[in-house]
Amino acid sequence: MKKIQLFGITLLMVLCGAAFVGCGSKAPEGFPEVHPFTVKVVDGSKPIEGVIVRFNVAQGSSQGSIRISGKTDSSGVAVLSTGLKTYSKPGVPVGEYKVQCEKEPLAEHWKTPEEQSQMSKPEKDAYLDEWLAKCAELPREVPKIWNDYDKTPLTASVAVGGGQVTFDVEGKAND
Repeated sequence: MKKIQLFGITLLMVLCGAAFVGCGSKAPEGFPEVHPFTVKVVDGSKPIEGVIVRFNVAQGSSQGSIRISGKTDSSGVAVLSTGLKTYSKPGVPVGEYKVQCEKEPLAEHWKTPEEQSQMSKPEKDAYLDEWLAKCAELPREVPKIWNDYDKTPLTASVAVGGGQVTFDVEGKAND
């Protein structure tokens, strides 16, 4: 009897596991065909790590609800992925895009997380305001305008088969 129960429980676990393996692996309806695409962000010949890269579809596009983004690694390269709802797949749909690149300079915290947790709300607000002011004073690695949806000068074209683009901040980082 115990062997039958054990077999039944094992079979149930295998079936449940098989059901969950398939979850999320199927693209949702309306998910576009994507092509491999990378973005490299450099300062002259020096790669910039930690830049968040977003491709924005044209307003009014049928692809308006998709998200396309990536983050540069130590070689300055971001492998872009396209997401819709909870599904994501490496690659970018064919099209023309406005590109945003973001890397905010961050100042070191002079208060530990424990010290911050013991602050009153007004003390914490004052501390964070001071920290943000220090962040704003730091030199930028990526021009602020590159993260402004309306003002970014960056664009990219993705064709069938994919591709890559390089953005060079040389001499522009503090614009």
